[in-house]
Order: sequence, then C-alpha cells, then structure tokens
Amino acid sequence: MVSILTYFLSMVRYGPLSQHARPLFGVSLYQPRNLELRVEGRVPFDPRIMFAISDIPDFRTPYLFQVPCSWGAIYFPEHFREFHDYLALRLSEATHNITETIVPDIRSNRWTRSWKKYLNELVYLRGYVMLYPNYDLSLATNHVEIGVHVKGNPQDVPETVRRQYDVPLMPLPSFSRETRAPGLLELPGESLPAWDDLPVLDFWGTITSHEEITRRGHDRHQLLSGCLLPLTQFSYDARELLCPRT
Repeated sequence: MVSILTYFLSMVRYGPLSQHARPLFGVSLYQPRNLELRVEGRVPFDPRIMFAISDIPDFRTPYLFQVPCSWGAIYFPEHFREFHDYLALRLSEATHNITETIVPDIRSNRWTRSWKKYLNELVYLRGYVMLYPNYDLSLATNHVEIGVHVKGNPQDVPETVRRQYDVPLMPLPSFSRETRAPGLLELPGESLPAWDDLPVLDFWGTITSHEEITRRGHDRHQLLSGCLLPLTQFSYDARELLCPRT
C-alpha cells in the first residue's frame, strides 16, 4: 500500500502529471461502493463496470472524481488552505447567506452539519478533482464504527448496509508463489495513465471532462459572485469566489 501511494504522489506532485494537475486536490485511498450525492439518494457504484461498458480503453484505470473522500485520503496543502478560508467565509455569512445554494441539484445541500457540504461547493466552483484508485481491493475502509453516522451498537448495523462502506482491504505484499497482492503492475500499462487519459467523473458519477466541470463552476461563479475570473484560475484564494454582488 505504501509503495502504491508513494508512486501516485510522486507522479502527480513531482512527475509528468504535475504540470497539468493543478485542479487535483488530493488522492483517495478508499474506493466507494455507492454514489451519495444524487438528490434521489444513494445508488450503487462500480467504476469498473461503468468503464467496461463505456469507451474507456481499460476498465482498471484510476480515475478523477469530484467527490472528496473523508474515509482515508491525502489532501494537498494549497487546496486545503483554500478550503479553510472558504469555510470561514461561508460560516461568517459576510457575503452570502449560509442557506444559499452554491451547487445545484446535489444532496449535500441538506447536510447542515457537514464540512463536506462546503468542500463540495469549493470543488464545484473551481472544477477540482481527486484521484481515486481502481483495484479489486481498497487501500482504506470504513469499519462502520460509532460516530456521526452510527449512533448505536455497530454490531446492530445490517449486513447489507455494512457492505456499502466496509470494503475489502488490499493485503500486505506477499512473496508466496500461491498468492500475490495487487500492486503497481495491475495499473493499465503498468503505470499511472497520462493526465488526459484519466477518466473524469462529476459529483453524480457521470463521465465528463475537465472542460465541462470547469465551465460549470465558472458559470455558477458568475451568477454568485461580484468578481469576474478567467475560465481557468488557480490562485487558491477563496475570497475571489465569494465577492459581494454589486
């Protein structure tokens, strides 16, 4: 797991992808089993099946997803600093009422106590994405323990619900001839694909493009803010996203 994560980080931060990956705000270790942001509620999600029936050359490819992961992920400092400033501005209501809809048609608009609601807003306005692995097994899991979403005894959580979150973990590397852990060689072409070859998924799990999610965020920003920005803007300054309207 450490070798896979180190490889991903070196490629996107210091390798060939670094020149194109300014919209990349982090790397997920968790592989989600459902889409949670459609207004109608959670629906099952399997990127391998989606890619296999689409025009994606290799269904095993890692992908770029607008949904932030909070169950095992690495966030890059410039994006998270921007989010910290964005959250402070939103909660202060200095320019926009806290109830104002920033992202249209997304389920997290109902999450009144979740920090991810506001991270979703920032990601949408900027056209940001997170890199997700796409192995048979995950690099992180959710054990469905007591917390915000589990109030009672975790043992009482139905197995059908548990399977949506507690995903099988990738084992430690094995040198046995009988078993071999998944790893770097199971990437398409035994390496991380080029930036433009990584599929892009929006918040709702639809295959899209960098151009499309950037345009959506830009158009929404023009409606919400008094500041005019270029279509591609990576200043990491949250203040320009929430300028007072004149």
